[in-house]
Amino acid sequence: MEEEIAALRQQLATLRINLSGKDWLTVDEAAHYCGVSRSQFDARVAEYNLQPGQFMGKKLYEKSVLYAAISSATGWGGNVVLPSRASTMGLSPTALATLNRIRNATKRKRST
Repeated sequence: MEEEIAALRQQLATLRINLSGKDWLTVDEAAHYCGVSRSQFDARVAEYNLQPGQFMGKKLYEKSVLYAAISSATGWGGNVVLPSRASTMGLSPTALATLNRIRNATKRKRST
């Protein structure tokens, strides 16, 4: 019964997560964005060399860095679909620079 309650709490927390317009994500939000559980995220974050920043006592991960880690992961079979330039308005300079690096790498990969 306790396991079912914990699972339901996790599902409710997932439903409440709204990532739109955020450049920096808490650990729970980062796990949600990556499509994995918090425990899976915690267990494998070092494998992808994801380094959180610290701000006001919170660990924060940059969303664009998570995106880059997902898109460059070994075994990733899908084509990387990057946001359009219009939809990137309001992103931080760091996020824009990361997206540009991904775009350029994708172009180079396609031309070889």
